[in-house]
Amino acid sequence: MADNSKRRMIAALIIALVSLHSMSALATGINAGDTRPEKPKKILVLGGTGQLGRAIIGELRNTPARITIFSRVGSDRTGFEPSAPTSPAVEWVTGDLLNSADIDRTFTAANFDIVINAVRVEDGDNHFYEKIMTSLTRNAKRTGTRLLIHHGAVGAGGNVEKFRNLGWERVPGIFDRLKDQGVGEELLRSSGVPYVIIRNARLYPSTHPSTGKAVLTEDDGVLTPMTRADLARLTAECIDNPKCINKTFHVSDPSLPWPPTK
Repeated sequence: MADNSKRRMIAALIIALVSLHSMSALATGINAGDTRPEKPKKILVLGGTGQLGRAIIGELRNTPARITIFSRVGSDRTGFEPSAPTSPAVEWVTGDLLNSADIDRTFTAANFDIVINAVRVEDGDNHFYEKIMTSLTRNAKRTGTRLLIHHGAVGAGGNVEKFRNLGWERVPGIFDRLKDQGVGEELLRSSGVPYVIIRNARLYPSTHPSTGKAVLTEDDGVLTPMTRADLARLTAECIDNPKCINKTFHVSDPSLPWPPTK
């Protein structure tokens, strides 16, 4: 009997020690944070086959992010092959940004952590940004997107008043396009989706390397040229950066002279 009692006491002590260890581990996880690696972010890039989009994806592919490119039928998909056998391939969604059903389908198929809009519009639709931002923000909010980064234009909306003396009136239709850009920005700001707006101006050719000197500024009177490589770098730096959230930025790079007009 004495031996049996002793065994029961030892067994009870072992169970108690295991329980204390489990509770300690649970408390550590709650109080100190889960040390398990974060799952790779799912990032949707709109305009990913364009020059700016390609530069942004080049930055993102240096991270563990899972990248999906939304592109039109017939878009050039060359250059997106994995850079190494172990590197992940980008995923593709084919659709039309002006077709809200295509946007709905894309967001329903996957919940994206980050959405980056790098679209450049050349179709003459003066309500393009109003249309796409309505669908994008509705779906981003519906599916819990953590951040929507929008590449817009210097002079969007009321910002154009700061640059009225630069002769922009000689560019046909520019004020209507900038008005549409402003409408798109306001739809994003009022959507409740965390956002970053990065306005760009004159872009150097895509072959021009990063200067490394471009910075984001909230001074909306700044107007300098910039490289796509720097825009891509600044975009990537705003992911997971609370200082960027719900801000509208211009890009400042005084190191670049204005490129000649083509």
